Amino acid sequence: MPSLIPLLLVYVVHHFNIYFWIITRDFNENIALWLVAIIFVILLTKSFISRDSLIIYLTVLVLVFFIRELDDTVLTFFGSSYLFKSKKLVDCLLVGMGIWAFGWHEKLFTCLNRSIMLKVSLFGVLWTYLFSQLIARRVFRDILPNERLLHIPLEETAETFAHLFFLLFALSFFIFYNNKKDDYIKP
Repeated sequence: MPSLIPLLLVYVVHHFNIYFWIITRDFNENIALWLVAIIFVILLTKSFISRDSLIIYLTVLVLVFFIRELDDTVLTFFGSSYLFKSKKLVDCLLVGMGIWAFGWHEKLFTCLNRSIMLKVSLFGVLWTYLFSQLIARRVFRDILPNERLLHIPLEETAETFAHLFFLLFALSFFIFYNNKKDDYIKP
């Protein structure tokens, strides 16, 4: 469901020609950087409090997302400007995250098995990111109307909504997730 909201938003804004700034690339790129930074701070705080494997893994994953959001950003240090390019670095980091997940699969599955709601919401976050990547790869070019014209707004808005959904997940994770061992796990 969350992945359909950005599609509807883009088509409504385009059709009625209202609030066009909300689907522009600049707006979505700027807000995405802040959303990912907030998610990182929330999960980093929770990982220091709980020392839970899943939280630590998600915190590092969000750091990779943050590095990805910094791609093509001009950073200014001591009067000099530098263009930050991170696409190739992010590809390597994601491969590393996959290897890490394979190595920690028992710890991660133990954490995931503590709550059905955690599984469902984490799957929702992963689906919204996957959906935004499917839009970016133009999988729906023959399905969505005016996809050629609205490709960039669809892609950027879907990614921003994925970040928003991840932020909601991180906040609920921070407040409600309990990392104590369940009764059925005996040392």
